[in-house]
Amino acid sequence: MNEKELKSIQYYQGKLDNDPASFNEYEANDYMKLLKNNDQNDEAIEVGKTFLSMSPQLKGYINQYGYALYNKFVNISDEQIKEKESLFFSIVEEILDLCKQEKYSPVESTVNRVVKYALNQNPVNYELVLKMYDQLNPTLLSDKPYVNDEGREFESRKERYYRLCTRAAFELKEYHRCVELANQALALQIKWHYNALQWIKYYRGCSQLELKNYEEANREFISLHNRIRGVNFYEVLYRIHASLNEIKKANTYLLYEFFENGYDIKYLDLYKRLKEATDQTNNELLIQIVDSFIKKLSDENNLSCDLTIASKYQNHSASDLYDEMYNLIMSHLDQYVERYKGRVIHYNDQNQYGSLSSKDEPIFFRQADYIYDEDVQRHDEVKYTIIPTYDSKKQRLTYKAILIQLDESDYDFINH
Repeated sequence: MNEKELKSIQYYQGKLDNDPASFNEYEANDYMKLLKNNDQNDEAIEVGKTFLSMSPQLKGYINQYGYALYNKFVNISDEQIKEKESLFFSIVEEILDLCKQEKYSPVESTVNRVVKYALNQNPVNYELVLKMYDQLNPTLLSDKPYVNDEGREFESRKERYYRLCTRAAFELKEYHRCVELANQALALQIKWHYNALQWIKYYRGCSQLELKNYEEANREFISLHNRIRGVNFYEVLYRIHASLNEIKKANTYLLYEFFENGYDIKYLDLYKRLKEATDQTNNELLIQIVDSFIKKLSDENNLSCDLTIASKYQNHSASDLYDEMYNLIMSHLDQYVERYKGRVIHYNDQNQYGSLSSKDEPIFFRQADYIYDEDVQRHDEVKYTIIPTYDSKKQRLTYKAILIQLDESDYDFINH
């Protein structure tokens, strides 16, 4: 504190002692600001209380008083909050009652501190998150990204608001509200950072699914596929179509996930979903190999399993059974998914992708989606399954060929 500030504080203290009602707006604000800026929060709080009771006509100092309360009682560690939680929330309530959401106001800082506390609880207190964010007007939140010392940009306050609100609304089963919040976010003309917008779309899709708006949910999840780490969109899309009793569409996602992932105990849940689909084929040969594989895999990893191993597979390892199961399933794909026939009409050998003939427009494919990694030759006759994808450049759904295998049967391409 410099000499000038000290003299000003001493002057204001004398004025307060003599007649608190004699302060004008500038003096009250300046006095509170000096105390707060010099870490005299206790003194600032006492002065603020005096103004509230003795000079109710004054308003300009309120934000400074709110910040003094924030500094002393709100901007503290989680451990300190837990020790005096009732006091913490009473101060939060006082700040939010006194102050408005405006420039130089402690309202946003207070709400954000409570939200952080709620997010750090186990389990996360989403009810508190939504309750606190209800105190804010999102149109007043900044859409400017936070920039760290290295110049790296992070989500803005507005982005964070919508990301956390949609998550909280979904977790609280307020599905209509989640969709509404997500739609508000998507209407904003702002720069989105990292996965904030993708998470908002994801929880909108999840809410649409809970509301049984299956087409909207399906469209959402297809557009998000591979854009969010840690979310198994194959399983989500499988469940959507299974719920609609669209078995072969559901199995398309299941079989493609199976094709892409291979053999590993970490995919046990996938293999169990494969069993669900296999049981519906009523093919005893397929059912037997899948059941035997899952049982053997579980046994080798000391996991309980009620299935049985067929006698002819008793001496096989899980790895051997996987290879046999894979080959058997791939030779019976028509019992799981829709199969189409076509011809390779274009192939880029360097990039390893091309297109297949179809009734409508050509179908895109990758060499990596051949079942047995065959070399691709133009004019090859093939069988394939189609899966929806999302063209981010054209902003529309499209399709690609998967589970491709050479077609050895005769095929009339002229009259196709």
